[in-house]
Amino acid sequence: MSRALDKGVKEALKNGDHEKVFEDISAPLTQASGSPLEIELLGQSHVLEPGTTFLQDGNAVAIPKLRLVQAFIYARQVLLGYLQANEKYSEQEIRKATAIILLMDPEHLTAANTRKRLLTSSLPGAENVAKILLDEKFFIDGLLTSRLHRHTKSPILWSHRRWLTEQFQHVGIAGDVAEDLRSVVFVAAERHPHNYYAWCHARHLIDSVDSGNENQSRSEVVADSKRWCLSHHDDVSGWMFLLFLLTRWPQEATSTVRETLKLAESFYWRNESVWYFLRNMMLSVHVGRTEKDQYQSVWQALRRDTQDNSQGRKVLDEASRWIQTYSAKPCTRSRPEWLDAKGSRIGSSNPWL
Repeated sequence: MSRALDKGVKEALKNGDHEKVFEDISAPLTQASGSPLEIELLGQSHVLEPGTTFLQDGNAVAIPKLRLVQAFIYARQVLLGYLQANEKYSEQEIRKATAIILLMDPEHLTAANTRKRLLTSSLPGAENVAKILLDEKFFIDGLLTSRLHRHTKSPILWSHRRWLTEQFQHVGIAGDVAEDLRSVVFVAAERHPHNYYAWCHARHLIDSVDSGNENQSRSEVVADSKRWCLSHHDDVSGWMFLLFLLTRWPQEATSTVRETLKLAESFYWRNESVWYFLRNMMLSVHVGRTEKDQYQSVWQALRRDTQDNSQGRKVLDEASRWIQTYSAKPCTRSRPEWLDAKGSRIGSSNPWL
C-alpha cells in the first residue's frame, strides 16, 4: 500500500496549527479516571464542522486521522525536547505528549517508559497515590479495549498494564481481578481473537490474587471465563485460560465439563479448540466417571453424525487417539468401540476410563 500523501493532506500538515490540535486531542486522553475511553479514528469521509478537532459523547471519543497525525508531530517534538533536555516541560505536558504518541503508535517503547518514570517519580510522598494510578489505568484500559487496529494486541501496552498492577500492589491497593477480566481482558480478547497478550495478562492477574481472597473470587472468575468461552467457542486462547483456572481451582471442574459437553452436543461443536480443552480435562483426576461417560456418549453421537473425511471427524478422532496415548492407568472394562485418527478400531474397551 502506498504511503504517499495527497496534496490536501500535505497542505494541512504543512500549514496546520499542530500545537492547538495537540492541546485539543490530549484533553480527553488525560481527563480524570472514570469509564475507559472508547476511542475511534475517523477517515477522510467523516467531515467535521469548522473549528472542531474531535467528537466526544460521554466516554466515546472520535478523532480524525489527520488531526491525530498533526497532534503526533507536535507530541514527538515535545518528547524529544524533554529527553534531550533541550527544553523544560511540565509533567502534564509530557503526559499529554506520550498519550498521543501511544494512541498513534502503541509500540512506542520510549513513550511507555517515559510514563513509567513519571509515575515512579511522582508516587513517593504523594497524597493522591490512588488517583495517580487510577488515572493511568483509565488511559491504558481505554487503549486496550477500544476498536483500534493494533492496540488491543500490543505487547508494550499489556506490559505497561502489568507493571501498573504491580504498582497498585506495592502501595497496598487491592485490585478487583474479576472486574479487570470482564472490563479489559475479555473485551480486548473479543475485539482481537486469539489475543495471546491479553490472556497472558489474565494469568498474571490470577497469580496476583491474595490467597486469603482467592475463594471469594474463584467462583465468579470461573463462571465469567466459562461464559466467555461458551460464547466464543472457536477461540482456543480462551479455552486454555479456562483450563488454567480449572487446574488451579479443580473444585469447579465437574460442573464446567458437564456444561461444555452438553452444549457441544446441542450445537454440534466439532472444532479443535473445544475438543482440545475436553481431551485435557478427561485426563484430570478431578473429573469423575460420570463426566467421562458423558464425554464418551457425546463423542460417539457427534462422530456418528459427522461425514467421512471431514475436519470435524479428524478433530474427534484425534481427541480419542490422544487420550488413548496419554492415559495414565489403562483398564479392561468393556466399552463401546473407539476409533483412532485413521478410523481404525482400537479395541472394544476405552483404555482411559
